[in-house]
Amino acid sequence: MGSRKRAGCLAVFAAAVFLTAGTFTGYCSADEPERVARKDVKIGCIIAEEYGFFSEQLSAAAESLSRQGLIGKYDPPEGVRPAQEVWDDICELQQIENAEFVKESFYNTDQMEESEMEDVFFHASDVDLMLVLGTAAGVWLTENAGELPFEYMVFSSADPISGGIVKSETERFNDISFAHVDPGRLGRQTELAYEILPFDSIGVVYEDSEAAYSYSGIAQLEALSEEKGFEIHRLHVDEPSKDNDYDRYYNELKAAYHELIPDIDVLYITTGMIEDKMLPWLLEEVHEAGIITVAETAESQVEQGALMHITMTDAPEEGGFLAQTLIDYLNGTPINELDQVFLITPHISLNLDTIEKVGAKIPMSIYLIADKIYGQKTDALSGTEKENES
Repeated sequence: MGSRKRAGCLAVFAAAVFLTAGTFTGYCSADEPERVARKDVKIGCIIAEEYGFFSEQLSAAAESLSRQGLIGKYDPPEGVRPAQEVWDDICELQQIENAEFVKESFYNTDQMEESEMEDVFFHASDVDLMLVLGTAAGVWLTENAGELPFEYMVFSSADPISGGIVKSETERFNDISFAHVDPGRLGRQTELAYEILPFDSIGVVYEDSEAAYSYSGIAQLEALSEEKGFEIHRLHVDEPSKDNDYDRYYNELKAAYHELIPDIDVLYITTGMIEDKMLPWLLEEVHEAGIITVAETAESQVEQGALMHITMTDAPEEGGFLAQTLIDYLNGTPINELDQVFLITPHISLNLDTIEKVGAKIPMSIYLIADKIYGQKTDALSGTEKENES
């Protein structure tokens, strides 16, 4: 497409959502006091569950740390590996004197009982700082902060404020914590979906827990509902607790989607434990009924059939922010003075086959600014774009 046309569309898009994206503030200031670098900082890692994005963000952080000389040359793997393998690579490549990435201090709280978490984390005297990926782990640490012998930084939390990890963009609940905050991260996703395809009713299925309410963006969806006047239809399904629980989870999830069909125009596929490969089966009846599907979690869900995704996460950007935050901490910035705000650049992905199947009317301006379009019909769209440019 013509660069002038795309630039104009992008400018309108950015203005509509009031974003200053992909930026964070506060690292350079003439008034900032001189810091003394920390010494002998031992660093561990906690993930809330085995989730592909955690591994991708950790890998992106490793790339950034490698470029800035904190670890040796890091070659990112093809595909997604378990987060512990990425952590092992970081530990083996470390090459700075004032910090140590501790290989043995990697934990997955989804695989730990409450008593084990207390035994391990309340007595983790061999670690000074924990890098934490995920809401549930961040919430648990904050609730038990008085017992912790280490400081902690929380990343990959959809909304750490409503989740109870930090009080606000600038305020913490304690002096030993930090959390990445992207104001409006969840709200802008459904708001932009509404602007692109206005709807009267939306369906959502999520686990009936405080954590799921937070990372599924339900508070933001409720606020938008009040503003725009659409209805929310919701059902609850427990996420799988073990590998052998997935069959139950998928059957209940598909049944919930089926139950919502008569009442909704749009289905919001919230963050959960859905494997991308299951989406075609899960969404079959939904799309046959002509219902628009908006994926909360990832672009890969659009590749597997969801109609649209508007990025609320970006592993390279967030991994780079993690690395820079860690560097500032090692250079002497107190953890409770680190800037928590970092805004992710929004990207739109579409599935043209699903758009045709459900009969959705997407404005041509959205096709022109979409970052990725999936489906077998994309060749026809490319021809249309060329005609529009001529």
